This record gives sequence, C-alpha cells and structure tokens, in this order.
Amino acid sequence: MHSLPDLGPLLTAADFEPHVGQIFLVDAQPKPLAIRLEKIVQRPFDTEVARQPFVLIFTTPWTDLLLAAYYRMSPQRGGSFEMYLNPTQTAPGPRRYYHAVFN
Repeated sequence: MHSLPDLGPLLTAADFEPHVGQIFLVDAQPKPLAIRLEKIVQRPFDTEVARQPFVLIFTTPWTDLLLAAYYRMSPQRGGSFEMYLNPTQTAPGPRRYYHAVFN
C-alpha cells in the first residue's frame, strides 16, 4: 500500500475567512500582482473526506491577467499560501474572476 507524502495540515475555509475582502500579493512573473479574495463558497460535505470542500473566489482589475498555475500568495495580514488559481470565464467588465478549489 502506498501512502501520500506528508503535506502538513489541510487548509480549511476557516483559514481564509479573516482574509475575505483583503488583497493578496501573488508571486507572478514578470512582476507580483495584487488580487482580492472576494468570497468563500462552501461545498456539500461528505463525511468520507478529510475536510469540507470549498472554493475561493478572487478578482483582479480586468486589465490584469493570471494564467492557470500554482502561485505563492501573501495576504496583507501576513503569512503565505500556495494554491492553484484558475481564471474563471468572465465577460469583459471592471473585474476579472479566478477560483481556487479545495476538495
């Protein structure tokens, strides 16, 4: 039987609740980019999983674009997170949307 590597404690929606509405600085190339955590969406909970699934919804100004990739992100209140951000198909407007899924 194979075991998964120890990835440390699983992040939960509660880890991000203090950061809703806050700006994160994304370690992107060619320069860091500011992204705002708009909301947390809780998903249905299955008792056979290690945590309740959730989705983080972020936005940037429409003129900024992040490609789908893993990024290190630092919120204004300190600390850092690594997550896979995916652009959400968004109609042109003032903000561009992204999501990060945690199952």
